[in-house]
Amino acid sequence: MNRFLSLGLSLVCTIGLLASLSGCGETEGPAEKAGKAVDQAAENTTESVDEAMESSKETMENVAKETGEALEEAGEKTESMAEDATKP
Repeated sequence: MNRFLSLGLSLVCTIGLLASLSGCGETEGPAEKAGKAVDQAAENTTESVDEAMESSKETMENVAKETGEALEEAGEKTESMAEDATKP
C-alpha cells in the first residue's frame, strides 16, 4: 500500500510540475509588457541624452574657438592701438 501511495504522490507532483511549466508560454502578461515599455523608454532616453551631449560638446567647442579668435583679434588691436599711442 505504501508503494502505491508513494507512486500516486510522485505522479501527482509530476503532473502538477508539468501543469505549472505549461503556463510559461509565449504570451506576455501586462507586467511583462509594461517592463518592455519601460526598457524601451529608458533606451530612447539614453539615446536622446547622448545626442544632446554630443550636440552640446560641438557647440561648446565652436564657442571656445570663436572666443579664442575674438580674444586674439582684440589683443592684436590693443597692440596696434598701443603702438599708435606711443608714436610721436
